[in-house]
Amino acid sequence: MRCLALLVLVAACSSTEDPPGLQGSSSGGGSSSGSSGGSSSSGASSDAGIDVNVAPPTKQGCIDDVSAGTHTYTCDGLRVDASIPEACLRPGCGLILEIHGDTGTGLLMDAHTNLFALGKQKNYVVIAPTGRPYGGGQPGSTWTQQEDPKLLTMTRLFASVFRVDDKKVHATGFSRGGFVAWRMLCDGADLFASVAPSAAGSGNGEVTCFQNGRAPSRKADILFLMGRTDSPVPYPTMAAIRDAAIANYQGQNKQVVASDAQYTHNRWTTAAGVVIETFDHAYETVPNGPWGDAKGHCFPGSKMDPFAPQYAVPCRGPNAFTWGDEVMKFFETHPKK
Repeated sequence: MRCLALLVLVAACSSTEDPPGLQGSSSGGGSSSGSSGGSSSSGASSDAGIDVNVAPPTKQGCIDDVSAGTHTYTCDGLRVDASIPEACLRPGCGLILEIHGDTGTGLLMDAHTNLFALGKQKNYVVIAPTGRPYGGGQPGSTWTQQEDPKLLTMTRLFASVFRVDDKKVHATGFSRGGFVAWRMLCDGADLFASVAPSAAGSGNGEVTCFQNGRAPSRKADILFLMGRTDSPVPYPTMAAIRDAAIANYQGQNKQVVASDAQYTHNRWTTAAGVVIETFDHAYETVPNGPWGDAKGHCFPGSKMDPFAPQYAVPCRGPNAFTWGDEVMKFFETHPKK
């Protein structure tokens, strides 16, 4: 997989027992914006319709601010930006882990997906961690397998503290974060209801799922974004992991959900009703932008500035779909079976 010395590779549950708190604390008590809530103890409901007689979340480990809003925590040495909708101060919300690619950060990932805003609308806690420094003089951060256990523990902790519905815990990632999302499927099959990797295939020097004998212990639903002209992650490597997943799941009854000259949305369904869906597209980055060489390694529908100096990999429009919207829609309609 091309490294971003070439510039890109960009963008490259709840359990029955509470998990132990992660090491670390929030930065400044959790840099918070938005309303706080959930601490009132009188009256039947708040202005937002929250039943204030329900006990609020309890601080645990690195989560030392449990108010509604956006916060920045430090969990096990990783910065974690999080969006906590006010509705999620009571039990029953969902949770989404979103994982950035090389030279990115959690907030830059969310600039492409818009999942903080979508999660607020749909009642999902969204956590966007930032990995270790990329190094080599490049900006931003990256991921290695060493961070995988931290991400799993972190997700379980947020799920426990905010008492989310264990059927509504999901993960998505792009590029290097997409490889991590594949591993989350294999290593956290008990945790995640569905996953949405993007721009991440088999091989490329990465350990993923559905190769070398690795497969999830439970078949979670999959949504997969594949760029036909992707330069950092060649399309054949994505086709290989798609085909391996279909074979492992014994997917059948291929259906073309929607298509035009630039993309095809396909679906395979197992006998048990588990689905694998792909968005296979021919969109590309702005050719004269800083990430023009990435070509199909991009986010359809992203509103991010294509000339921004870092992690600027929106697909050049017009695009028939917006990836963040499709991810949110898929997670909503694919709880754990």
